[in-house]
Amino acid sequence: MSVQEKIEKMENCRGRNHDLLIFRGWLNEYIPSHKQLTKIQVTGTNGKGSTCQWFAGLLKNAGYKVGVFTSPHLISHFERIVINDKMISENEWEQIYDEFEPLFIEKKMTMFEMDLWMALVYFLRQEVDIAIIEVGMGGRLDATTALDYCATVITNVSFDHQAYLGNSLEQIAYEKSGIFKPGVLALTTEKKENCQKVMENVASVMHPMLGFVDFPYEIKDNQIEIEWNHHTYYMNLPVYQVDNFGLALETLYALGMELEPSCIQKTIDEFQWLGRFTKLKRSHQVILDGAHNVDGIQSLVNSISTWKGDIYFSVLSDKDAQEMIDILNQLHCPITLVQIDSYRCYPLESLNLPLISKEELIQRINNPQKDMLICGSLYFIGEILEKVNG
Repeated sequence: MSVQEKIEKMENCRGRNHDLLIFRGWLNEYIPSHKQLTKIQVTGTNGKGSTCQWFAGLLKNAGYKVGVFTSPHLISHFERIVINDKMISENEWEQIYDEFEPLFIEKKMTMFEMDLWMALVYFLRQEVDIAIIEVGMGGRLDATTALDYCATVITNVSFDHQAYLGNSLEQIAYEKSGIFKPGVLALTTEKKENCQKVMENVASVMHPMLGFVDFPYEIKDNQIEIEWNHHTYYMNLPVYQVDNFGLALETLYALGMELEPSCIQKTIDEFQWLGRFTKLKRSHQVILDGAHNVDGIQSLVNSISTWKGDIYFSVLSDKDAQEMIDILNQLHCPITLVQIDSYRCYPLESLNLPLISKEELIQRINNPQKDMLICGSLYFIGEILEKVNG
């Protein structure tokens, strides 16, 4: 069986994860050293992946060896397991998979549980100093919550995955607050009072060290200026990255990791996260951003309020496509819908906007006549990035 066949076999193992105590028991039995691995857990509706990248960049530039576990991937399944910006190799992935495949089958683990398991094994064997672990969905029942952490963070709370997490912001905040652990640092940049109240209520039972991070900034001469800890930092990124950056920085500071200002600015200057405001090198601006829900699209629009190009959009069927389009219309630019390969694609023909194929979009990207903003589902962005050159 080839590596790709093994990945496809794994990806077919979807469904509900096991009870956390059961999964924890398996970890304790087969890889007990997972308890010695220093880890930070990251959840939230939007910005989880970016926050993981901020943690990784700050720590790497400070001299740490950093493992990062994220999902979903954009192009390669190996993107989910990374150390210091380098994906796990095909050989290393296959060795770990082959070693534990009998156990995966015996326990009927889901793909996500297998991915997490393999990441932990890899990080332990590579002796990383710290691992950043991104929640798959929610938090309270997520497989990642079976682990121990030195800190847990929540980026924000908004509507997404309502079928699993609840139909109110309070319910979703409760699910995400399920990552809190007694005596463990818990920080969030969530600002809505109703969601903060839920977090406080959960904290009154779970007793984490809960803190709310409000990271101030100013925009001067089209540049973000941040005053923090007696130093000034400059950022040329979408505004929505300020909170993600601030959450990572404040968490590391609270953990006693005092980073040099030069290390912090270097991390800002180098920051990139594939599929999140990714710019392609073309004769016109071509930007790809995986804003995949209402709040994500609103944050994107707020960051490019003077946009004058074309907009290309696609989304999965469990999202509020019309509301997302209404927000994109605030830019007063032409919107074209793009059909993608996934069976989960929204029925785009019902939205009464021009509709093109993915192949047609790729042709336009390769020979742009105007600036292009391509946004929507991360799966959509991944399909496009797989076919175009940066």
